[in-house]
Amino acid sequence: MREAGRKGLGVFALRPFRKGEFIFRRRHGRIVANAKIPSLTREDRRHLCELDYRRSAVLLAPGCYLNHSCEPNAMRAGVKVFAWKRIRAGEEITIDYRLNAFRGDRWKCSCRSASCTGEIVGDFFSLAAQQQRDYLPFAPRFIRLEYRRRSAN
Repeated sequence: MREAGRKGLGVFALRPFRKGEFIFRRRHGRIVANAKIPSLTREDRRHLCELDYRRSAVLLAPGCYLNHSCEPNAMRAGVKVFAWKRIRAGEEITIDYRLNAFRGDRWKCSCRSASCTGEIVGDFFSLAAQQQRDYLPFAPRFIRLEYRRRSAN
């Protein structure tokens, strides 16, 4: 972990990773009911990962410092983080926060990728249809079920 500019801390590769290679496991300190999120500290709210429609996990370091990118180089599947594309030593490891999001929260995006609109809409279903299909194998079960339900209609 080290400074990642205006994003705060970030996670950086100490060595290169091939596409599909396992990078590390994210850990969480506790699971909270989504209804209790407003009572969490600001810091804990910054490091949440939705588990399903009712629960979220408060992530621990270093995984809580994986920053968002609209063009991520890593993907998570459950707690495991894999290289989505080749990652060079020294490169920041980024994920797409929209993979497991559903509440539609909006916040400023600082990724500066070519496809970045400057705003993150925290909702898997706000992604373009092709991006949803690409991400679907990595999405948590509750998102995959909702995707199938919407696709059937």
